[in-house]
Amino acid sequence: MEPKENIQNFKKLVSKEKSNWLEKAKWRRENKAWLIKSASIAIRILSEIRKQKPVNGMSQKRLAEEMGVTPQYINKVVKGKENLTIETICKIERVLGISLMEVPSFYVFQEYPSPVVIYKKVERNNAQPIATKQLDFQLVGKTPNYTNYIPDGTHG
Repeated sequence: MEPKENIQNFKKLVSKEKSNWLEKAKWRRENKAWLIKSASIAIRILSEIRKQKPVNGMSQKRLAEEMGVTPQYINKVVKGKENLTIETICKIERVLGISLMEVPSFYVFQEYPSPVVIYKKVERNNAQPIATKQLDFQLVGKTPNYTNYIPDGTHG
């Protein structure tokens, strides 16, 4: 083949429309973190569907029906191309009976100087308080709802 023929053949194969490959590459780079997580979720969903198919006949179509979405939407999900909401993730987890994401629990601790002194009413048979009892212990969280009572000498 002549070089001119090669160029002409090449020009026939080249599209006149822009491919926007650079914009797509930039978008993938900017969204890399959620795309990776979405792909992991997609793989987990596909694996679970495959595992459940012989047991209960699970399929992408059935998953879509039980979630109340279209099969096309599930197709996007299992391709890892859908930015999932927490609501959608919860629906998938409920239908498939699996856990896709876990949110770590947290506890709020309030520290007090040690020891903490709290006065507690000491009563007999719902009578008037007769004395106070001092409780020394380390508190975590809220202070117990004890009424402070210091005897004034008028009660027993």
